[in-house]
Amino acid sequence: MPKVQVNDIYIYYEEYGKGFPLLMILGLQANIDWWGKSLLKKIANNYRVIVFDNRGTGRSDNSDYDYIVNTLVDDTIGLMDILNIDKANIFGHSMGGMISQQLTLNYAERVNKLVLCSSHCGQSKLIPSSSKVKQILDQPQEKLSPEDIARNMLSIFYTEDFMKKNPKFVELAIQNMRKIQTSIKIYNRQIKAIETFDVCEKLKNVKVPTLIMHGIKDILVPAQNGKILMELIPGAKLILFKNSAHVPYVEERNKFIESLVEFLK
Repeated sequence: MPKVQVNDIYIYYEEYGKGFPLLMILGLQANIDWWGKSLLKKIANNYRVIVFDNRGTGRSDNSDYDYIVNTLVDDTIGLMDILNIDKANIFGHSMGGMISQQLTLNYAERVNKLVLCSSHCGQSKLIPSSSKVKQILDQPQEKLSPEDIARNMLSIFYTEDFMKKNPKFVELAIQNMRKIQTSIKIYNRQIKAIETFDVCEKLKNVKVPTLIMHGIKDILVPAQNGKILMELIPGAKLILFKNSAHVPYVEERNKFIESLVEFLK
């Protein structure tokens, strides 16, 4: 797939399937390799799935300045414009969920249905990460090897039980995460964008059908954040994944896909 110019950078994207567009937006330091092609192809049985690397990650260009979540929203809308997508279903995971919330508030006419996975509405109502997560995230990344960084992130993303039962998946995930690693500079810029994000008081204005998905065992963004989103967004539905941590579309893939397809009908 090509890179296309969006605002001041070139963004890399990929498409799968045909039908009504479903735009899937990634989280902190992630790139589209993290989705896994098998997941995307499965969802693409029902939709035209578009995934892309946020600025500074994966194969997309970097910018020479700090930015906020609104910057990433404008990148997303710019990509939709290039692809002639007037309206789409929007799925956002983690930080991608923050981008999706802000996008829906800024460009409601461009959103058909909204799905927020493992996300939160901002600092004013944030239920913070566990102490284990803070210890891992506070380690200076410049002192860690790429493999150590990947293993640390996986220990936050998935349950210990899942990682023990799926060693081949863990090694493949480490390979994907090391393939195109996000720089410390970009990681810090994304952290700053997250720390200045807060739309909690504005979510009452969301009018599109909304589904919240959250793993009960999530230690990075505790599941109570998903309940807060449900309470703040009028008519929002919440689905909890009892065996999942931060990435239910991996740990409970079948339930995730069934729930997503059912909601987007």
